[in-house]
Amino acid sequence: MEESMGNPKHYGIELPVRCLELIEKLWPAACEVHGGERPDLGPLTSTFLLSMSIPVINIPLERIERHINKPEGATYADDRHLNAEAEKAFDDVIRKGRLSDAPFYQTGVWHFVQVEPKTLPNIAKGLSTELANELRGADAEKRAHEMNASQWVSVLRNAMAHGGIAYLDENGHSTDGAAVRMYAFVSGKYGKPQCQHAEGDCRFGMGELERINILRISEDNYKEFLRRWVAWLVDTTLVNKTAA
Repeated sequence: MEESMGNPKHYGIELPVRCLELIEKLWPAACEVHGGERPDLGPLTSTFLLSMSIPVINIPLERIERHINKPEGATYADDRHLNAEAEKAFDDVIRKGRLSDAPFYQTGVWHFVQVEPKTLPNIAKGLSTELANELRGADAEKRAHEMNASQWVSVLRNAMAHGGIAYLDENGHSTDGAAVRMYAFVSGKYGKPQCQHAEGDCRFGMGELERINILRISEDNYKEFLRRWVAWLVDTTLVNKTAA
């Protein structure tokens, strides 16, 4: 009988720790796996890294950050009772802090651009040369440095939830068949819907797309960011690094 995994006490923190462990230990194996339909595109390392990183980011946000200031018992997947310091850490760093002040921040690795409606790109068709060049510039780096952490994490989590991720080459361009060296995380900002009914009946509606927010980071820096993010989670004293 195969050995089964132990049930973690703090799912919101231990799962990211375990996912990072899988990334680190299985990376050499991922480098040897090629896509069945297009083996010419190289190993599936980017697919592996992104798919494993989504729970690393989203699970602690869903289990801790989204419940800040909510009464206990009002939600169904809330890890805050395991350690009150978790809620405080997410409140101070994510809700109230600047990205550049976060313990997991790396200077110069994130670039940020906002695109207005007249020039909204369809990332399924690739980034335009103009947009790729804007993302590469010093202004985009400065904008990321000055972001509120809450906006930064909102772009990430929404891009991951809604498929807003684009592969880019070493120059930040969308080039079919080229080696993936960067990622773009793309999130739409929608206005409030025009509701002709009671407000409660329209709470899940969306207005028109007002702009899109784009974060860019290299694959190598993204891996390092994940290490720093998980180290910060562990440093909230919620869990030991050794999983059950």
